[in-house]
Amino acid sequence: MNELIVVRSFSSSIDFEMVKSYLESFGIECFGRDEFVNRSYFGNVNGGVKLEVYKEQAEEAIKLLYEGGYLKAEDFEPSAEMKLTEKVLNFFKRK
Repeated sequence: MNELIVVRSFSSSIDFEMVKSYLESFGIECFGRDEFVNRSYFGNVNGGVKLEVYKEQAEEAIKLLYEGGYLKAEDFEPSAEMKLTEKVLNFFKRK
């Protein structure tokens, strides 16, 4: 069975649909995880709609998203929350 990889998440199902159509126009098969949950509720529930592609197509999908302006270089940087979490974990690992 082919493995699916999350390449991007969206707070809006409209944004998800737009990017999904963009990738599909290049032959990348896309799937949405948590799409219906996010359509049923207001806001960014459960981390938003996750755009998934087959692992074999993930690199090409990321390249296309970057070239199309749907991903930026800073999207690959850890968030402030992740940096803080890493700092706290490293503190406890030293003991």
